[in-house]
Amino acid sequence: MVRIGIALYGLWPSKEVEKSSKVKLKPILQWKTIIGEIKNVSKDSRVGYDFTEKFQKNSTIAICPIGYWHGYPRNLSSIGNVLVCGKRARILGRVSMDMIAIDISNISGVKVGSEVTLLGADGKKTISAEEVADWAGTSSYEIVTRINPLIKKFYT
Repeated sequence: MVRIGIALYGLWPSKEVEKSSKVKLKPILQWKTIIGEIKNVSKDSRVGYDFTEKFQKNSTIAICPIGYWHGYPRNLSSIGNVLVCGKRARILGRVSMDMIAIDISNISGVKVGSEVTLLGADGKKTISAEEVADWAGTSSYEIVTRINPLIKKFYT
């Protein structure tokens, strides 16, 4: 019997274990959502609980139906990134219970229904569980195991 643990996701329990191993792991988990709404906001407008984020210029934002209820870390507020159309988009303001706002001002081709990658690859860009864990000040274990088991999953 072997207990594979976090390697089931293609992740290492630590950088030290990865460096000492001859085995190569490939991350398999992708976590995605969609663009639910697109809004144009004016300079000096604010977004997020407690109006956390203030816009320094006119911007275009997208609302995505994902939040801490789903397992997306609240401490990614104003610091995390997602991928949209193969480009990084910063999370704006607070991660709320069931939504995030992202800055899509410099990304063309985005529309309601466009795919948003929280973990995994979009084109040549990738956001890894380790990267999200670094932003959140935690471990990749916590990132992948906190995904709410009640949300819909697709196996390909």
